[in-house]
Amino acid sequence: MRLTFFLLLLLTILPWASCSADATAAANPAELQQAAEAMRTDLKLAEKHIKQALEADPENPQVHFICGRIMGQQAENAIFSALSYAKKSLRCLKQAVSLQPDNTLYRRGLMSFYLGAPGIAGGDEVLAWQQVEQITTIDALQGTLAKLNFYRQTEQQDLYRQLLEQSRIDYPAQAEFHYRHGLLLQEEKQFSQAFAAFTAATKADDDDAGVYVFNAWYQIGRTALFSQQQLADGTHALAHFIAHAPDSDNVPEKVWAHLRLAQLHKLNDDKALMQQHLDCANKSNDKELQREIRRLQR
Repeated sequence: MRLTFFLLLLLTILPWASCSADATAAANPAELQQAAEAMRTDLKLAEKHIKQALEADPENPQVHFICGRIMGQQAENAIFSALSYAKKSLRCLKQAVSLQPDNTLYRRGLMSFYLGAPGIAGGDEVLAWQQVEQITTIDALQGTLAKLNFYRQTEQQDLYRQLLEQSRIDYPAQAEFHYRHGLLLQEEKQFSQAFAAFTAATKADDDDAGVYVFNAWYQIGRTALFSQQQLADGTHALAHFIAHAPDSDNVPEKVWAHLRLAQLHKLNDDKALMQQHLDCANKSNDKELQREIRRLQR
């Protein structure tokens, strides 16, 4: 049995670097840090480190939270042991919330588990909504974000749209709401409105680490490509993304931005610039990217 809930967990929780300083005060912070870093490349090693961190400081909520993430990713990748890992993930996430009940990050992680895991592994939409309500009582903004994720994952599209549109009014400085609204409009092929929403995201003041701002620059380029409109704006946006976006798991890889630029230059019938950006994109071994490159070269 393969589980898919960890993908949801990644979409709703912040990366390691954004966790509060107070939560990192573990008795053995080295093990916790090593576990978090190993998550990207070696889950077995990450599991080893997090178990040692749990033994060293069983009352530290962040240790339990990172444990929940590691075990969740193990569950997603496993077949025969997926259920066992899922139960371990749930125990760790619940313990993190129990130890620090006012931490909305931990509650969003637990909510995401309940939304993404099958019932046999502990998934439960009612329990997920209970976490949404708790988050809302702690922090109105975080509660709104939790509700949006809940509506999105439970496919309540009308409620998602209504809350997203209201959120842009209530929190105009939050880049995330403009960005998510742009994605919704892009999906519905309302490209002119999508351009406007993504542009608003790039101008918003509130955005941790610039994640949604840089994603919005990238999506302006994609929207230009999909719509075959505002090609100059799309080209400028992708060039800005390549020049300024950080190398991060939270934004697209720059090789993809080079591919999108190549596609836009093909629409402009500029073969020289198209090839220039294709050469940059071709440095990646990403199979999906390579397929797109071959398709463009036909």
